[in-house]
Amino acid sequence: MSNLSSLAKQVAGVRDPKLGRTRTPWGFLVHTTGGGITALAKKQKRRPIDVAIETYIASQNGSNGYLWGGPHYVLEHDGTLHQIAPDDVLTAHAGGGNRTAYIDGTWVDKCSPPTVAAWREQWPNHKHPYQLFPSKSPNNDYVGIECIPIGEGLGGEPMVPCLRFTKAQNDAFIALGQDFGSRHGWPAGWPGTSRLLGHEDVDPINRHDPRGGWDPGWLREAHYFDFEYVRVLALSPA
Repeated sequence: MSNLSSLAKQVAGVRDPKLGRTRTPWGFLVHTTGGGITALAKKQKRRPIDVAIETYIASQNGSNGYLWGGPHYVLEHDGTLHQIAPDDVLTAHAGGGNRTAYIDGTWVDKCSPPTVAAWREQWPNHKHPYQLFPSKSPNNDYVGIECIPIGEGLGGEPMVPCLRFTKAQNDAFIALGQDFGSRHGWPAGWPGTSRLLGHEDVDPINRHDPRGGWDPGWLREAHYFDFEYVRVLALSPA
């Protein structure tokens, strides 16, 4: 079983995977690249993908105060995928500091009402985000992919109005998801389950605003990311 995707460019200069902890990938988690990266790219007049990869390699090496921060993949506007960590290496891309609040139920008081309502509509059979995955931390279970958003003078056309990602990004994500299911032997229909979700699903406390979730932005009335489009096509044969 390979932990490197043939669909992605393998990034040079990453932290040696032999220095990381490994685990078996269980699911796939979508992120939107933080505003700090896009703002820096605009300020320095550099490509967002170059700033993102540079930032995430630094995170792997401890720029945030701990090793192996950041995602496994980065996806740019034209659909090009970049892999910066093998699928089985455990990276810190999805938080974990709010576990107690989720389990004791106080998380609903820490999120905006639209966020809580959207989360409950999406996951009616779950009481809190930490019931969506099998371990005690989403980092243990999910492979993370950062999608660079459009706008802010950085180019890119939305797949449809209001979205913050291009059709090429959505289609590349679908292809990677199908690749994942095949390589890791995930069960049929997995894209329709909590094996595929966004950062805001597992940590809405840190990933919400007054209108709902923003990372990648499905749990809001005006979506930033179209999970319905992704899930339907990802369920189709590769």
